[in-house]
Amino acid sequence: MKSNVMKKALYAGLIASALALAGCEADGNPAEGGGIGGGDPGSVFPNDGTTGGNITEGGTPIAGGNTGFNFICERSARAYGVPHSEVIANGLVGGPLTTLLNLLGGNTATRLLNSVVDQELAIDGELETASKFSLTVNLLSGLLSSVDQLITLGGTAPVGSYAVFGVSFPTATLELSLLQEVRVRTFLNGTQQETVALDASTLDLLGAVSVGDPRAFVGVKATKPWNAASIGIDPIVISANVGEAMFVHELCTGGRLVTAP
Repeated sequence: MKSNVMKKALYAGLIASALALAGCEADGNPAEGGGIGGGDPGSVFPNDGTTGGNITEGGTPIAGGNTGFNFICERSARAYGVPHSEVIANGLVGGPLTTLLNLLGGNTATRLLNSVVDQELAIDGELETASKFSLTVNLLSGLLSSVDQLITLGGTAPVGSYAVFGVSFPTATLELSLLQEVRVRTFLNGTQQETVALDASTLDLLGAVSVGDPRAFVGVKATKPWNAASIGIDPIVISANVGEAMFVHELCTGGRLVTAP
């Protein structure tokens, strides 16, 4: 009898533990499973269909601009395993990037690698955080024309997935007319797949928001498989240290289109 009572108590304890664990998982951080955290209305980067930008499919705009649709981010880079981030230049990866860095020499290469800080915050599944691009004197001159953050997925994203970055821009960046364009590229094993750009002349139109800095979603709905995506800024040649030029809040690998307000 005593043995049966102990067994029942043990089973009850196991069931209670399982239910508690399930409750913790249900109430936990959605970013841990590839979801998106943050983005509430009125936050740093609202994820409520009010953000414009430029998203294309096969070269045709499908969200942002005059399409009548905006994007809502629902999946992060973590949906395809553990992502990795690094700083690259001129859209080059692999051997071509190594060749460029060797030509640049130590000082310029170091400035390049330090030009994007807090890189992990663009792949943490949280829209309230962001990596930060900085522009410094003489960084973008000669052999260097752009600074890029490259995010490599832990797997391959299929056709129909999104490679869309949520970005915002300090007001000073626009006031000083520092940017020429923001460009997104996708890659499969180092080979470029698709690309899309957001022209700086339209960025001031994105500033009609009541909270935070001008923001945008820019990227593609993939028509080719990809396992890495980069976002870069092609600035007009600068003559001063201007500090933070762009914030990259997240790489979105999944989402949906909604009617623009």
